[in-house]
Amino acid sequence: MTDYLALPLGEDAPNTVTAVIEVAHRRATKYDRHSRLFRPVKPLYPPVHLPGDYGFIPQTLCANGEPLGILMLGDACPEPGCIRQGRPIGALEIMDHGVQLEKIVACAVSNSRFRFIHNYTDAQANLLLEIEYVLSMHRDFRGRRIKVIGWRDRRAAQESIRACHAHFISCDGGR
Repeated sequence: MTDYLALPLGEDAPNTVTAVIEVAHRRATKYDRHSRLFRPVKPLYPPVHLPGDYGFIPQTLCANGEPLGILMLGDACPEPGCIRQGRPIGALEIMDHGVQLEKIVACAVSNSRFRFIHNYTDAQANLLLEIEYVLSMHRDFRGRRIKVIGWRDRRAAQESIRACHAHFISCDGGR
C-alpha cells in the first residue's frame, strides 16, 4: 500500500511540487491520512465544478492537521490517486471554521498551455474568480461557509509550502 503522505515533496520544491490528486473528473474522494486510504465522500454539488484537479502536497501539514491543499490547472487526471508535478503560481488564503489556511494554485508541468503563467496575476481574471467561488462555496450546501481572505503571490505560496513541510517534519512526519 502506498503511503501518499510520505511521497517526495518534489526534487525542485517549492518551485515544482508533487501533488496527489483527490478530486479528478468531478469525482469526490478524500485521502484519509489516518488509514492511508482514499475513501468516497459527498460529491460536489451540480453547480460547483473545480476548474482543475484538487489534491494535496505530500510531506506537508497545515494548522488544521491536514496536508496542504493544491488546485492543479492543466490536463485532468483520469482517477483519484494520480501523482502530478505542479509549478505553484499563488495561493488563495481562506478562513475555514476559524482556521486560516491557504490553498496552493499550480500549473501542471506537463501542460505547455500554462507555461507563460508564473504568478496568479498572469492568469485570466475570470479563472481567478471561478477558483475563489468554488473554494468558498463548495461546502456552503452543507451549511459551512468558507471566507476568502485574498490572493498571495508565487513567492508567498512557496513560503507556505516550506512552512507546511517544516511543520510536517516537526510533527514526527505528520503521524
